[in-house]
Amino acid sequence: MRDLNRNSDFAISNFLVSIFRWQVVLLLVCYFPLIKAQDVKSERPKLGLVLSGGGAKGFAHIGAIRVFEEAGLKFDYIGGTSMGSIIGGLYALGYHPDTMVKIIGRQNWNALMADRIPRRFIPIEEKINADRFVATFPIKRRKLQMRMGMYNGQLIESLLAHYTSQSYKHYYFKDFPVPFVCIGADLENGSSVLLDRGVLHKALRASMSIPSYFTPVRFNDRFLVDGGVVNNYPVADVKAMGADVIVGVDVQSGLRHPEQLNSLVKIMNQVVAFYRMEANKLGVEQTDIYVKPDLGDFDVMSFSDNDSIIKLGEAAARKVLPQLKHLADSLDQFGPGKTRKLDAKPIDSVFVTSIQYRGLQNVSSDFLEGALRVEARTWLKITDLSLGILEAYGSGFFESVHYHFLPDIEGVVLVVEVVEASSGLLGAGIHYDSDYKVALLLNATFKNVVIKGTKLFVDLNLGENPRISGFYLIDRGRKPGFGLRLTSFGLDFNQYSENNVVDVFSTNQNKIELFTQISRKNTLQFRTGFEFEYIKMVSNLDPGFTNSYNSFLTAFVNWHADTYDRSSFPTRGIQFNLKGKFIVPVKQNWEDDIFSNAWMFQMRFAKNSPVSRRSTIRTTINAGFTIKDNLPPPQHWFVLGGQSYNNYYDGFIPFTGLRFIEQAGLYNLVGSFAWQYQLHRKFYLTLKWDLGYLSDDIEEMMRDPQLISGFGITAGYDSFIGPVEFSLMGSNQSSGMINFLNIGYWF
Repeated sequence: MRDLNRNSDFAISNFLVSIFRWQVVLLLVCYFPLIKAQDVKSERPKLGLVLSGGGAKGFAHIGAIRVFEEAGLKFDYIGGTSMGSIIGGLYALGYHPDTMVKIIGRQNWNALMADRIPRRFIPIEEKINADRFVATFPIKRRKLQMRMGMYNGQLIESLLAHYTSQSYKHYYFKDFPVPFVCIGADLENGSSVLLDRGVLHKALRASMSIPSYFTPVRFNDRFLVDGGVVNNYPVADVKAMGADVIVGVDVQSGLRHPEQLNSLVKIMNQVVAFYRMEANKLGVEQTDIYVKPDLGDFDVMSFSDNDSIIKLGEAAARKVLPQLKHLADSLDQFGPGKTRKLDAKPIDSVFVTSIQYRGLQNVSSDFLEGALRVEARTWLKITDLSLGILEAYGSGFFESVHYHFLPDIEGVVLVVEVVEASSGLLGAGIHYDSDYKVALLLNATFKNVVIKGTKLFVDLNLGENPRISGFYLIDRGRKPGFGLRLTSFGLDFNQYSENNVVDVFSTNQNKIELFTQISRKNTLQFRTGFEFEYIKMVSNLDPGFTNSYNSFLTAFVNWHADTYDRSSFPTRGIQFNLKGKFIVPVKQNWEDDIFSNAWMFQMRFAKNSPVSRRSTIRTTINAGFTIKDNLPPPQHWFVLGGQSYNNYYDGFIPFTGLRFIEQAGLYNLVGSFAWQYQLHRKFYLTLKWDLGYLSDDIEEMMRDPQLISGFGITAGYDSFIGPVEFSLMGSNQSSGMINFLNIGYWF
């Protein structure tokens, strides 16, 4: 009985001490006069920071942290969800808020959120595929699959891996300079999941895996999505770590009125908010100093407004600055908190003792090693590894490529985890332009067909000028590869004479191309091979014009380079194409055998030169000639006119002010000059001036050159389906003005 009474007295004593401790904390926060530590208690109350999720609105956390640092707060625990987990994780590692502002400001958030890697990391033969599809669907086990999210989050996770690279030394997040936790949501049962150990950047990526936008993340044997679905303001979890006092920053918008739900993003956020409202209410009630920025003008995708959002977060925290300073001073009466320097930065390099590849099945480790350019028992720069990861991802063989480090006695073990791309991909695109008219593109892309490292592309272009093509490539990286291309298409075009239409031709062509190629750095390609053409051209106005098929064999050599930063509205980079070909008629049925063996050469060089943040000068030079008096078939002639950049024949040259295929010749020298100006975000205005010479006879061209000059203005918009452009043009070849309309990606 005595023991029982003793235990009872001990329990009552602990209860009274706990009550007294909370009273002390309450007095501190409610502005009671400062109390000397020795008069109250010796243990310093623990201070916790909680940062809510909210997508782009989470940038406000950085502004608030600036004020917390100014007030002298020393946090003992940090917890966050979604974007709050990212900012909180960086702060826990020791990043200064000013450093975080710089990191945020230098990112291209539109590209990051949409997994658009720089074009230089995309293989040169796939650059044309990178911007053609409005929608894509994976093919697995010969069946179409729905994506688990619009984007894989490759670029976001790579960014997080870089800036949290120093965290590899700590498996448990409690061992960070400030103990840290973040929250995910279990996709299987909808429960809140505490993420407090493992690879930090994977935990952060899981915590901000917005359902349906990003694919879920497999982390510590659980399938996770954005923790904000169920626990977007994790006060209880930070208190469970040991925090006595909570300072919280809440960037959630709460439930909106129906008239405010004017976008898909807002509607999705409203639906998700239903499930977390009760947890939010409890969290706010347990928060001692509550910071609520006014972010009503922004939503979860307002990433381009990061400067304004950060300032609003700082402004909201400054409203409670007196409370924050009083809290800091009161806590310091119990003794100084842990002082730390906010000078964290990514590690520069590591010594790799060994390498582990995880997830490889159909792709060889040799291919991955070649892309990453890393070897065991060597020093590795983190920036070089990040570039190698992008190159491997850009190959198209993987849905994701990520890395992390494991501590080793001599250095680190590099672990590279991949998810191989599905066996196939179905893509769809839509396009209209004034030259080729409306078209629907259906594409099927397959990898590792018959042979590892191979790619198969099949295009079906449905429209007024239909086309079907198949392209099979044995990609051997830096070693010579081999390819086969089959193409069949029809094309209708006008023949002009003195600005009048004198005939309308219909062309049907079938072509087989065999080649070998060598590629370098995804931007340079040398290709040589043979083409066999089987072509028929029919006059719709002249019944006496022959309509039989004719055959031609062409041997060619092609040197191609492409460093454009983007295919639509580029601002920097070059494109260069040099091609030489020898054309031999194989079988002719045309009258008088008018075509002979012919040597032809053509060159195109285009350069984008940025002159300011919004302004770019774009210059292009085209040149081509035919050897001696050889007369090649008409499909190989140089043709000026139109504004189409993706032409069925490589001799077609866009020319401002001329109609599609308006003038043709065997010799050309053409220059194009354009000034592109970004009016506002995705709106562009371009002034164009083209001039040059075109002739059937080189001597006549040299003796009496006739200058062709065209000018125009183009208004453009960079939409989600591709560029939308309207051009108004004129030339010295006619007195009137013509227009051109383009809608959608070129294909």
